Amino acid sequence: MRNIFFHSGSGHIPASRYLSLMNRFLCLLLICIIGQIRLSAQGILDTLGNTIVRIETAVDSAQFAGGYASGPWDLHLGPDGQLWFTDQTAIRRWHPVTGVISTVLRVPSGYFMGLAHHSDFIHQPYVYATIDTGYYYGQSTRIEVWRYRYNSAVDSLEDPLFLLSWYHPGEHSGGRMVFGQDSCLYIGTADYAGLQWQDTLFMNSGKVLRVRPDGSVPSDNPRPDYSWTWGHRNPQGIVQVPNGNIIVSEYGQINDELNLIRRGNHYGWIIFDGNQCIGSIDTCNAYQSSLTFPIDVGQNPPSGITWYDHPSIPELHGLVQAVTGINQGLIAYTMNATMDSVLNKQYYLRYEYGRVRDACAGPDGSLYFIAYDRSSPRIMRVRNALNTGVSSTTFPEIAVFPNPCTDRIRFSTALPPTTTSAVLRNIQGEIVLHQKVEGNAGLLDVGMLPAGVYYLQVGNSVPKMLLKL
Repeated sequence: MRNIFFHSGSGHIPASRYLSLMNRFLCLLLICIIGQIRLSAQGILDTLGNTIVRIETAVDSAQFAGGYASGPWDLHLGPDGQLWFTDQTAIRRWHPVTGVISTVLRVPSGYFMGLAHHSDFIHQPYVYATIDTGYYYGQSTRIEVWRYRYNSAVDSLEDPLFLLSWYHPGEHSGGRMVFGQDSCLYIGTADYAGLQWQDTLFMNSGKVLRVRPDGSVPSDNPRPDYSWTWGHRNPQGIVQVPNGNIIVSEYGQINDELNLIRRGNHYGWIIFDGNQCIGSIDTCNAYQSSLTFPIDVGQNPPSGITWYDHPSIPELHGLVQAVTGINQGLIAYTMNATMDSVLNKQYYLRYEYGRVRDACAGPDGSLYFIAYDRSSPRIMRVRNALNTGVSSTTFPEIAVFPNPCTDRIRFSTALPPTTTSAVLRNIQGEIVLHQKVEGNAGLLDVGMLPAGVYYLQVGNSVPKMLLKL
């Protein structure tokens, strides 16, 4: 596989100058190679589609007690850039640069589940958490939602305020949360046993709840209670996508669901499971026209879900769902332009890391997920293996992505939009590719070039070097 790095220069540069530049970058090349060898001891190389990724342990199993009741349940990227996670009786966070783990809250009993930060955390430093009142989720019958105030002076969560609760029979209980663009908190709750409370006023089970940050009922909810939608069996993941749509991954009895959440809609349980009628034919026929059906159905018992839109792993662009049972691993959903239907789904890392409890996208293109095999739970990080830290230029006039690359590169310049040309040279200074450019950005097909070192220049921009490792 070809991997190419770019560097750029100005004007017409003779071959001797290119050779001189190459010598200057040999040391950089050596450093990159040594760095990758060192990192290989910390992770493994794998592929997601056509992208080579490095999968490494961010938080290892030594941080968790081990056993059935131990391990992280929810991942959440905090406004401080750290990875927050719930861990049985604690809320903790991991620093992606230093690797330091800090505990901001510990309670004497219960089992922390979902986690969310206030959407205006700078001015309203509140953290919201759901907690099962048993020693392990599903071992009790009640989930509670609490709000805490973050005290940055002592790095802890304080002033607990109880907001609401719901009853759940059985192990499945919901519990994940997300703040919407409307500054309301959306919470998924379960009705695992089919007690038909999901359509009952003032009962919080089997629904997606919509709650104001202070715990009050929004005046524009469809009912005079927390209910936003109902007819849910066991919502496991909840995410808001860039256009504001809220999508829930839901654990079915036979058919697992991906649901687009719309105000006041009924999602079928306990009449339908996925698209399948599980009640009487007469009941299904009577209700069918008034129900909302999933945008995707499959046998992929889900847990958490996240939105990934970084270019470093293009195969993941869209929704990424953690899968805990059949097909355990990750599913990447490609969405349509309006983000309300599924165009395609692809499985990755299937059966490689046991049950995957949650997934969370980082701002640098990393994807974090919880690998949970009940004996050695850990938090993993997936990154583009060829991201060596020189993926964008240090020169302000031109930027190239990806760097390194294999088949195609995208480039843009700070030059005024005009008709110009992009010139690619090898290390001997010979032109190997010449392309007309309209505007100040473009795409080059370099798949036919042999592995090596090349230099790109767009108009009068500073040239950019590509090094192949």
